[in-house]
Amino acid sequence: MHILFVNNNMHIGGVQKALLNLVCELHQRHDVTLLLLYRGGELLDRIPGDVEVLEASSPLRFWGMSKFDVHDASELMGRSAWAGLTRLLGRGASCRLAGLFERDLGTFDVAVSYLHSGNPKAFYGGCAEYVLSCAKAPTKICFMHNDYRQIRAASAYNKRLYASFDAIAACSNGCRDAFLEVAPQLEGKTAVVRNCVGYAEARRLAAADVVSLPTGRLNVLTVARLGREKGVLRAIRAVASLVESGHPVTYHVAGSGAELGAARELVKELGVGNSVVLHGELGNPYPLMAACDLLLIPSYAEAAPLVVGEAACLGTPVLSTKTSSAVEMVEDAGYGWVCDNTDEGILSSLASLVQDPDLLEERSAALRGMAFDDGIAIAQFEKLISGGVGL
Repeated sequence: MHILFVNNNMHIGGVQKALLNLVCELHQRHDVTLLLLYRGGELLDRIPGDVEVLEASSPLRFWGMSKFDVHDASELMGRSAWAGLTRLLGRGASCRLAGLFERDLGTFDVAVSYLHSGNPKAFYGGCAEYVLSCAKAPTKICFMHNDYRQIRAASAYNKRLYASFDAIAACSNGCRDAFLEVAPQLEGKTAVVRNCVGYAEARRLAAADVVSLPTGRLNVLTVARLGREKGVLRAIRAVASLVESGHPVTYHVAGSGAELGAARELVKELGVGNSVVLHGELGNPYPLMAACDLLLIPSYAEAAPLVVGEAACLGTPVLSTKTSSAVEMVEDAGYGWVCDNTDEGILSSLASLVQDPDLLEERSAALRGMAFDDGIAIAQFEKLISGGVGL
């Protein structure tokens, strides 16, 4: 089967990593082509060599470019112009106009938009529009990697957009339920297809280095892009409260983003520079993940983060705030605990764990005895492209 995947780029991010893991599983059993609106990103070099990687030939490439991908004045002007046109006319009209200049790639058996669509006036997305307007395939599928209630995407335009697909794949039961709260009429088209975690690769990368951390204290790790929704600032405040109370805790944060500067200022303000380590973007965070006692997800909102499965397969328990998929992915799976999505919920749960290290060790031992693979995710995808609605 010849499958076309369409995504914005291959910069480091949850959607891009999940797509990479899926492509790595599929390329030996299917003919896979990857169309990136912008052919760039740190994960490009990890795409299997037999996967054809193309770039949009029209102004749609601007939808895949971050501001850091702009290299000259013409790209800056082009990106700014199309962003302005999108704010004025909406994503649908601007993408249709840009798509008039897109080349014909031929016919595929299945075309998949792997990136979800956001606010119709936001300069984000474009993959769904590409698949619907530019790709030739009898079966067209759109993936959803979000809590649809939280991203301000609900609109008449997006409902029509999703309704135009043959199937919609949500990456968890929670994400599917959230979407169907807004668009219940699409229940018959919406299936669950789990993200591919890439467990073997996580283990391989974890074994590439050895990280030694001080014993006798709770070593906590968050791996995330530092945006407001990730809740890292409130996690820093929780750790500061524990340290002030005399609890031995070190909080490691791996990632960069808009709130990195604010995080540095907060660490300085609270005087916890010896207890909070801001590592920035790590090329390989997995040795640190394997060495830490706990993975903390302090997010205000999440879809189905890959880092949950990555940590679990390395024997590191997970504590997550209650978000759309947290209970099914963390608690029901036996990977750890889910706390109230409040500052107090994070603080009280961390305090309980630091006071009962045996609880962490028991959970870690249980994780080391579990088997991890992406078999269910692949089976769900295979069933979907064959005309089913997941498992």
